[in-house]
Amino acid sequence: MNQKTEDHVEPSFGKRFQTALKNLGIGIIFLMAGLFLLWHNESKILERDISISQAESVLSENQEASSEETGQVNNEGRNLQSTTVINWGLRFAGWIIVFLGLATLFKPLVVLVDKIPFLWNFVGRGITIFALLSSFSLTLILLSAVWMVARPVFGAVLLLSGIIPLFILYRSGRRARLKHALRRA
Repeated sequence: MNQKTEDHVEPSFGKRFQTALKNLGIGIIFLMAGLFLLWHNESKILERDISISQAESVLSENQEASSEETGQVNNEGRNLQSTTVINWGLRFAGWIIVFLGLATLFKPLVVLVDKIPFLWNFVGRGITIFALLSSFSLTLILLSAVWMVARPVFGAVLLLSGIIPLFILYRSGRRARLKHALRRA
């Protein structure tokens, strides 16, 4: 019976905090891997988009395309649709990896307030929301940096979309500080 209770004993604060600190390296690796995956995928998409636009301009100059070339272009269109699904999957996977990396980076803060009854729940949820919005912003800002080269308007829209979640985070923090200051007064 004594061994059963020892198996179910929760690890001490020191052990959990030490584990959370060790996981900081994993969080940094996840963050870097997600950002690299997003950058690499978007760079390849951009290269493919530029080569397709160059090929279309050459084909428009030479409008004497034979039926074989037309069939080949249709086959390339089908391949392009299948790669679009893969590209969106890689974008989503990169965003999830960045989110997990950020959430892991802030795990020591959750462990620090773990024993405070109501605070640990709010801190945990707040860090999750922060990691979610921050990863979304990082992803969109990185994608905008890649697309600014070939399509500046599309890149600017992505950049604006990436700044909006950061602005929401800033405003919510500012509003909370203002409410706290008003309560004190």
